[in-house]
Amino acid sequence: MKIADSDERRRALDPLRSFCVSAPAGSGKTELLIQRYLCLLARVQTPEQVLAITFTRKAAAEMRQRVVEALLAASANEPCQTAHEQLTRELARGALEADRTRGWRLTRDINRINIKTIDSFCGGLTRQMPVLSEFGGQAAILDNAEELYREAVSQLFAELDGGSPVTRDLRALLLHFDNNWRMVEELLVGMLQRRDQWREYVDLRYSPERAEAYLLSTVRTLVEGELAALGEALEPFASSLLDLQRYAAGNLDRESLAEFPGSNVSELPHWRELRNVLLTGTGGWRRSLDKRMGFPSANKEQKQRKAELSALINQLRELPGLEESLASLDALPEPAEGDASWQLVIQLFHVLPQLAARLLLVFARHGQVDHTQVAMSALQALGEDEAPTELALRLDYRIEHILVDEFQDTAGNQYELVRRLTRGWGSHNATNPQAPRSVMIVGDGMQSIYGFRNANVGLFLKAREEGFNGVALEPVQLLCNFRSTAGIVEWVNATFAGAFPDSDDMHSGEVRFTPAVPVREALDKTAVECHGFEGDSALQDEVDYVCEILERGIGDRDCASIALLGRSRGQLRPFTRALRQRGISFSAQDLETLGDSPVVLDLMSLCRALLNPADRVAWLSLLRAPWCGLQLEDLHRVGSRGEPGAEPAPLELLRDRCLQNDLSADGRDRLVHLLQVLDQLESRRDRLALRVWIEQAWLALGGPAVVEHPSQLKDAARFFQLLENADRDGLGLDLQWLQRQVDSLKLGEEQPDSKLQIMTLHKAKGLEFDWVLIPGLSRLTRGDARPLMLWDEYTAADGSRGFLVAADDHSGKGDATLYGYLRQQRKRKVLLENTRLLYVGTTRAVRRLWLTASVKPEESDGEWKAPPGTSLLSPVWETFRRQMAFHPESPLANPEQKPGWRLRRLQQMPAAGPEPDRAFHTEEGDANIPERVGNRLERYVGTVVHLALEELSLRETLPAQAGDDDLRRWAMALRRLGLGEEDLGQARAALEKSVQATLQDPKGRWILSGRHPEAFSEYALTCAGQDGQVKDLVIDRTFLDSESGVRWIVDYKTSRPGEGEPMADFLRREALTYSGQLQSYRQAMATRGPQPVRCALYFTAMPLLHELELE
Repeated sequence: MKIADSDERRRALDPLRSFCVSAPAGSGKTELLIQRYLCLLARVQTPEQVLAITFTRKAAAEMRQRVVEALLAASANEPCQTAHEQLTRELARGALEADRTRGWRLTRDINRINIKTIDSFCGGLTRQMPVLSEFGGQAAILDNAEELYREAVSQLFAELDGGSPVTRDLRALLLHFDNNWRMVEELLVGMLQRRDQWREYVDLRYSPERAEAYLLSTVRTLVEGELAALGEALEPFASSLLDLQRYAAGNLDRESLAEFPGSNVSELPHWRELRNVLLTGTGGWRRSLDKRMGFPSANKEQKQRKAELSALINQLRELPGLEESLASLDALPEPAEGDASWQLVIQLFHVLPQLAARLLLVFARHGQVDHTQVAMSALQALGEDEAPTELALRLDYRIEHILVDEFQDTAGNQYELVRRLTRGWGSHNATNPQAPRSVMIVGDGMQSIYGFRNANVGLFLKAREEGFNGVALEPVQLLCNFRSTAGIVEWVNATFAGAFPDSDDMHSGEVRFTPAVPVREALDKTAVECHGFEGDSALQDEVDYVCEILERGIGDRDCASIALLGRSRGQLRPFTRALRQRGISFSAQDLETLGDSPVVLDLMSLCRALLNPADRVAWLSLLRAPWCGLQLEDLHRVGSRGEPGAEPAPLELLRDRCLQNDLSADGRDRLVHLLQVLDQLESRRDRLALRVWIEQAWLALGGPAVVEHPSQLKDAARFFQLLENADRDGLGLDLQWLQRQVDSLKLGEEQPDSKLQIMTLHKAKGLEFDWVLIPGLSRLTRGDARPLMLWDEYTAADGSRGFLVAADDHSGKGDATLYGYLRQQRKRKVLLENTRLLYVGTTRAVRRLWLTASVKPEESDGEWKAPPGTSLLSPVWETFRRQMAFHPESPLANPEQKPGWRLRRLQQMPAAGPEPDRAFHTEEGDANIPERVGNRLERYVGTVVHLALEELSLRETLPAQAGDDDLRRWAMALRRLGLGEEDLGQARAALEKSVQATLQDPKGRWILSGRHPEAFSEYALTCAGQDGQVKDLVIDRTFLDSESGVRWIVDYKTSRPGEGEPMADFLRREALTYSGQLQSYRQAMATRGPQPVRCALYFTAMPLLHELELE
């Protein structure tokens, strides 16, 4: 079998040269990397001198495994089937010889095979230089550090009342956004997530004035770079174009240009004059000319002038990209230093360095960092060019060859890492031509789809063109596709050749298409099918058709694997729902979040309603949830009560007898049952742990009886665990925190034996399947809301990088503002990446490919309407339209109801729920039930005091007093519970008094000591009472006193004697109130061992330990 690019593959193995390998889908790039890795092993003194970097753990593990397999196969002298295998065998033998003579023992000690992910390599650098890298060597790396970002922002907000240097700028930011703290918080959190882009330019070492000067300079460089490129393109036509502009200006009585404009930013208005001569207002080449444009045609000379311009425009049409460049002149920014939006950007530049510094403190306190910090710290550990660190010098000796996979997905800091690792290599190679150091990067610009992770395909093109530090990278273009059959490869070649840009451009991130050469023969079946669906039933018809194809594929013995791929999780949801209804098993990873689970959606509605009795939407959702399940008619009666704008509080309304009588009999029964449960819940508020409280509510409402699938019970359990975590961390019922958690936790549906895999297109990269289906091509993702801020990296013509940021200035389309320019650039990048994303999806197919979409006819002529430009269908529309098999709208069995939609609800209301938890009751009746504290402030102070004492008890060394960071964090917990500014100061004072008094009290320190055996704080346990009822208990503090052998149970109290109340009366009253509760605790703990149990109340504010005498 002849391999079309075999010579190129051989050339890429030359150890004396460095390469940039462009490897399209299915081209076997991993095997080429392994071959070069084996080749280089034969030339080095230690295996660690060859470093291979990948971007995922899976890719690193696969590459390492294949290297080991090649070495083992060579050692066992296993037979080879192809010339390609024979080449790998020869290279493996050379590596084995080096292994034998130098005593490496690679097949036994595979850790010496230096193949790492980018994160693990950077983590190793930071551990070697913990001081320079700004965090200790043992910091844990988080995949999602959003909560730490929010903590840093909260600390910044706390400076508003102090004398921080950024107070004025932070207040100005808040004022601009109408004092919407949440909006500003989201803005700053987003900036922290991408701080690797701006930290280099807006660092603490810059003064605010220097930061402002930098931003102005970057904008000028951007504009002047665009003008210089235009001037170069139009230079051969400058004289003619200037002459025609003067002619048109004279006819329009406008100012004519004295000379052809240059690249200075002040020349931008003159360039726009030239642009108006050539282009229409919408940005296209002029097709007709008349006197309104300054070209009348009353006589021969005037007609000659029109002909000259028409001829010039026809010449300019042939220049690639010129039309777009001229059109973009309208959007090039003209920042005015005094305008409001510009000042907002400057204020943000003042705030960001302080915010970054606070994030480092948060990382240090938690012992956790994000991946961005690891990469940034690795660069710091290597040092700047003018002052490389000792570590950088050691690595210069240790590493002689670098291989990087998937380089098209490189971000700026990762590119800089490779650049710093190769410092001095060019000069080394010049003096050591027979023992050079080498770099090989492998990637495919056509598969660059991770822009949302800051990947910049322009860096791949830059490296290919410029190399690293004098090490030139020779381009190698792989052509063969070993994955897909000829039918699919030929379809992809024909379709995407016109969808990609005409040429590569590192500055704009454009990548041209490279056709592949199929290695596998075509099948006798149609390789690619396109199907369109029309009308109101289009989505349901598309789902039904896709499910039929999937069923057919599962039953086809020649089909070993099937993939259903979508642009987003939401677009795949109708298909997974239909597959479950049909009983078709599939495997799906990270397709849905916990927040997508129906049972969790209903639990969130329950939490919202319980937290805010005035949240009308939450209460209506609660009434519609399956455990209540009011029909729409009854729900409408509830929702329409009251005058608009003066509606009664929902809970008050639901208790209205008139409303209840107005409902249907079924609705009334359901509402009464709900109210019974809510009354029981209210009696237990603050007496049960948060998890127990909500879980008991769910059980009493009948939640488990209405789940659609047993897996949803696991979803409920994970939700309850989140509530427990929130309670433990002192957050309470913080809905925003809870929503972020459920939205970030992924659900997996693993069916190991299923041949059907469902995933997003991004997840499918690097995989292959016999059959691939990509539905919903015409559907759009969520609307592109207008962001508060836009920022982006900018690559100048000389290859230097910069950072641009702009605030929403409410500019319109085409306005010459920095915000408008960045928004236009972002849209353009999204369109380019959409094309690449669909290319990735279609090239996953081995044997067959189906594409489906909803289509609409034009009302005027009946032709198919082109899809939205931001859809995945847009770049391949012409091919899809020609090849489409059309599915007309199918009649619905019941036009009144969408298929598959039904109200899921309890069919029969459960019997009245149990009486409120009687764990605190005594034989005398209800006298000892602790009443709920009526004072909200005291209740919240008590909650946070419990949190604070729990935290202190977990510390290895108990501090003499609480530090400022502790007090600030606990104060934030008070704020999260809902205390306003009026009460917050008083609550903070009470909190601080209780905590500090406890730490200064010998008995308090004895209680909190971590040296006691079997010591627990906020100890939750479940037991059965004498009446047979299950009780959920939470003990504030329990431990074994090592000296006396007594097990102590201590209940914290923040109460104090009333004014004029004798201490003895106060203690007697408190003992009477809580003796039943502590008796329950003692009975529950008695099963833990034979030790005697003693119980006490500890009053934190006094402070005083008061032991109770219990029978």
